[in-house]
Amino acid sequence: MICERCQQKQASVHLQQIINGEKTERHFCKDCATQFEVPIPLEQFFQGVLGSFASAPQDAGVTCPICGFSYKNFKDSGRLGCKACYPAFRSELVSLLKHLHGSSDHQGKFPKKSGAELLSKRHIENLRQQLAKAVESEEYESAARLRDEIRRFEAEVGDAT
Repeated sequence: MICERCQQKQASVHLQQIINGEKTERHFCKDCATQFEVPIPLEQFFQGVLGSFASAPQDAGVTCPICGFSYKNFKDSGRLGCKACYPAFRSELVSLLKHLHGSSDHQGKFPKKSGAELLSKRHIENLRQQLAKAVESEEYESAARLRDEIRRFEAEVGDAT
């Protein structure tokens, strides 16, 4: 796709806006997009999102034990320093994910290799939630059926591993 402005270079910035339910799309090369300051660079996006979340008290003084990267560095750049940053900032990242997405649990597709186990865990969790609702609403026959289904499913999953 060619840049809408210069009509010469390949478009690498794709802007999509939805205003009052009307969707418009614009396509620019990197140079033209920079001149117009059309897109919000990802780092600026994270700075804005993390900046609004920056007043959280849990971020004071937390640093990665391996690379020394601080949570403040993450808020400033939108990037982590190394793989050890994930467990080091776990509580902050979980809070951030809940704030941004409403949940910290993955709801999308799974990899084929580990997908079966993850889907099984998700199914069991879903059955447990249904069981809790059935008990709460005093639907004991339904609760007993769900309890038996959970036990049967857990036994099947346990035999497969």
